[in-house]
Amino acid sequence: MKQEVNTQEERRGKGQSDFLLQGGILALASFVVRLIGMIYRIPMVNIIGSEGNGYYSNAFSVYNILLLLSSYSLPLAVSRMISVRVAHGKWKETKRITVVAIIFAAVVGTVFGLLTFFLSDFFCTTLLRSPLSSIALKMLAPTVAIVAFLGVFRGFFQGLQTMIPTAVSQIIEQIINAIFSVVMAAVLAAYGARIVAETGQIGWKGAWGAAGGTIGTGAGALAALIFLVVLFFSYRKTLEQRVRKDPSKKIASQWKLLSILSLTAVPIILSTATYNAIDIIDAALFNHASGMKGLTVDVYTATWGDYNSAYLLLVHLPVALASAIGSALVPALAAAYSRQDHEEVMKKIELAIRVTLLIAIPCAFGYMAIGGNLAKLLFPGISDEAQTYLAAGGLAVAFHSLATVTNAILQGLNRMRRPMIHSFISLAGHVLLLVLMLFVFKMGIFAVIICYMIFSLVIAVLNILAIKKLTGYRLNPKFSILMPVIVSAVVVVICLGVAFIFSRFLSGRIMNLLIVLVSLILGIAVYLAGILLTGCLRKAQVLELPFGKKMVKLFTKLRLLHE
Repeated sequence: MKQEVNTQEERRGKGQSDFLLQGGILALASFVVRLIGMIYRIPMVNIIGSEGNGYYSNAFSVYNILLLLSSYSLPLAVSRMISVRVAHGKWKETKRITVVAIIFAAVVGTVFGLLTFFLSDFFCTTLLRSPLSSIALKMLAPTVAIVAFLGVFRGFFQGLQTMIPTAVSQIIEQIINAIFSVVMAAVLAAYGARIVAETGQIGWKGAWGAAGGTIGTGAGALAALIFLVVLFFSYRKTLEQRVRKDPSKKIASQWKLLSILSLTAVPIILSTATYNAIDIIDAALFNHASGMKGLTVDVYTATWGDYNSAYLLLVHLPVALASAIGSALVPALAAAYSRQDHEEVMKKIELAIRVTLLIAIPCAFGYMAIGGNLAKLLFPGISDEAQTYLAAGGLAVAFHSLATVTNAILQGLNRMRRPMIHSFISLAGHVLLLVLMLFVFKMGIFAVIICYMIFSLVIAVLNILAIKKLTGYRLNPKFSILMPVIVSAVVVVICLGVAFIFSRFLSGRIMNLLIVLVSLILGIAVYLAGILLTGCLRKAQVLELPFGKKMVKLFTKLRLLHE
């Protein structure tokens, strides 16, 4: 009996380590992907300019919504369905789910790809008041179909609780995306410049340059799909062997599995679409408000381009960790929940939220301190006003990360509709507040930044209340929020001191580079020491992290770790 208990404990411990290790792998890949994204956006933005970046951002705001409505939920839905069946050895249904999901992807990918192409003029002209953005949006139409298939194969491997195929495919996708985006942006921007020279109509260089940038998105997705298809066929022999060994006699029909897939995917689609609809709604309201103030299209399009590059792009970089943890958490949590292993469920929830906040909070405070220097370093062409965006809205990193990981927790607990309802509630309040701040108080782009923070904060709070009601989980405010905030405040003082010293003697990109690098090195060291000394992470919790034993050994030598 004692040996059986020990075996169960070892399995639980391994499950914890595997869950965080897989999340860590995906987080590392996501960080690399976003880093590559920032790097290639620098030359691309320099090629197409702020106006072209505005067209690019407008096209992607529409594309993202259509993608969310069609196939963005497929990795999560497929991984959840497969992980539950794999946990119970139902390999015959696992195979059938994969076939059904591929058929589903073919239908929705084709339909929404056609909608993207033929309704591009309506979306960009009527909704966004940016007609030239439609060129870039049309280039994205084939990508909608490609991403649908890509989602199925990523979901298949995630359902087996391995994030490596997804991680590698993401890196391949982004590398190809970066190469093609820069090259095609330069080629088509030159074509647009010739149109401007011949007709005298402004905007065509940026519009065609933006279209060139979107071609890279499709090329990257296609490369990732090819990689996963090859990997799937190499795994197919193993899958067939497991299918033959499956003793199950009753197998759900394709129609029933399609129904389950739809019922699983639709709430996720609506939740994620609502969660991300904020981009297109904000763009539409901001553009209309700017037009009513008498600003020209090129002016407010350039401002929106700076907002996307100097704010949203940088905010979403650390949020990649929460997304990765969420992707790894859903199948692992769903499997534990299906086994009714309450202890493992609670451990996974606590660990996911604690790790997310311990990383997101210092990132948010760091952005508030030196975000302007980072933005100017990466995007020299942005306006002086754009340097203040992260200082005003850096807390969005913490709120957005918490909302993302708690959405995943609810989905892993089979409460698919909860994130959707919470997103609807928050979006309704967001729109009302944004209209008031844009059209009445005329706060411009800062209204968008403030409302963006509040939107994700409301979702996070509603999600945590729902998780507490479902599982009894209670967020530890002292060690999950208060102590990280206090230590982060110390880091902010250090970063501001570094910025003050270097700004006294240097200027330009050298100054910004040194401020960012020195602040990053000192900030990480001080923050890590701070959260260990204050007990935010104790020995038992560090052991649950990937490479936990090595970290415990190091931190013990440095006398930083609490028992």
